[in-house]
Amino acid sequence: MKLALTLILVAIVGYVVMQWSKIIQTKDELDKRIAEQLNVVDDANQTEIRMKLVDEAGKLGVELSPNNIYITYKDTDVRSVAQNLTAGIITFINKRATIRVSYTARLIGIPLHEEIEESAVRQIQAQSRQSSDLNQILEGPSR
Repeated sequence: MKLALTLILVAIVGYVVMQWSKIIQTKDELDKRIAEQLNVVDDANQTEIRMKLVDEAGKLGVELSPNNIYITYKDTDVRSVAQNLTAGIITFINKRATIRVSYTARLIGIPLHEEIEESAVRQIQAQSRQSSDLNQILEGPSR
């Protein structure tokens, strides 16, 4: 009798561990798909990105509603090291794209709230400074 109970307990624990690892693997895959979409986010295509993420999530077995996908795309003053080094001669405009997804995963019927958020800074414009500004920078301070 003890052996049968032990085997049943081991089977249940094994099943729960397998389901938990599947939830983690699915979340990791969805996270990668969200990160890929950060490269194409802009003001005009957010609905298209939502639909693509719903489709991608469906392929992974996740029910995702477009209402649970939050996308922001706004100006930021964050600069990369390379942009800071060339800031004297080039003006940069950067945007921060953020995608946050909320969904419910199920572990043996128990709903688990999952959330993924990815964010990236994208350079959208680089412009040379005016030649007079540039000459002033290259010549150094006036005497």
